[in-house]
Amino acid sequence: MVTDTQMQPKKLAHIHLGVDGGAERFFVRLTGALARRGVEQIAFIRKDRPWRDDLARHCDVREMTFSRSHLKRHVIRWDIARQIRAFGARSTMGWMSPASKWMPKPGPSMRTFLRLGDWPDGFHTYGNVEDLIGNTPEIIRQAIEMGWPAERAHVISNFVDPLPTDLKPVDRADYNTPEDATVLIHLGRFVERKRFDLAIQTVAGLPETVHAWLIGDGELMSDMKALASNLGVQDRVHFLGWQRDPSPFLKAADILLCPTDEEPLGNVVLEGWTAGLPVVATASPGPSWLIDHGKTGLLSPCGDVDGLVGSIAEVIRSSKLRESLVRGATEEILKRWSEDSICQKYLSTLFEPRN
Repeated sequence: MVTDTQMQPKKLAHIHLGVDGGAERFFVRLTGALARRGVEQIAFIRKDRPWRDDLARHCDVREMTFSRSHLKRHVIRWDIARQIRAFGARSTMGWMSPASKWMPKPGPSMRTFLRLGDWPDGFHTYGNVEDLIGNTPEIIRQAIEMGWPAERAHVISNFVDPLPTDLKPVDRADYNTPEDATVLIHLGRFVERKRFDLAIQTVAGLPETVHAWLIGDGELMSDMKALASNLGVQDRVHFLGWQRDPSPFLKAADILLCPTDEEPLGNVVLEGWTAGLPVVATASPGPSWLIDHGKTGLLSPCGDVDGLVGSIAEVIRSSKLRESLVRGATEEILKRWSEDSICQKYLSTLFEPRN
């Protein structure tokens, strides 16, 4: 029997204060996928976001100034709530803890959710949040351990788009990389927990035919360049800066490296799988949840340079292992991390009546 609630148009409001990174890429990706499934959406974002036009292709975008002033905050939140009511949203989803400050009050006709892609940092601004959505079990486990009600916590992970069949890889020569080199690729912000230092040390422990592409930016960039120089691998470690679309680089690489210490999910693992790369990672919470060691990737203890060196050497040495890992990862993507699978979980969580 179809209920009145199920017959209502699916309308969703988003509040997203992010700048530009992997989380923002997934935000645009998810809103596009939901739009293709008939969800009408409105999004409140900061002004001048580089992904604004991509979002606007399938979402009504409202650019806002989110003031830190306590008084102005109430006025802005009231204005957002007014616009959400006028839009007729059945659910509102904030993205990451900063968005919780701007959430409207829930009511009989609208539910509120906060989507977390990183560890919870306390609930002092969560007053208008009814339910949490975490993209890994560990995020939700920590939230429940901190006191969040288990019945109002959900795990829904990410998906990544398949690479276009006509996508051209970057030309290695443009990045001073030999055509016959084995290229490791590591992506993320240059912050401590992403362990770019481990990636560089790993290259230093491998033959000179192994190069690394480090994609990202951040405060530790100059330190990492100095480390590469000190270890004598400055000609084999290439700092490629932030790339809004890393797909052509993934297609030109050979192995995805994820050496992080504290990775909630590891979206780069999904991106590496989708690009057909074998994945070598450390066993931080996200990658160890995603990867079945020996079947969909190789895991070694966090901080273990020798373990990473050994895993990469094994992948380089054995074409049979490399092909097996890629095949296993491809099957895993289709089974558990497809767009349709993830979107169905969002649709049922956001729009079906609460049990």
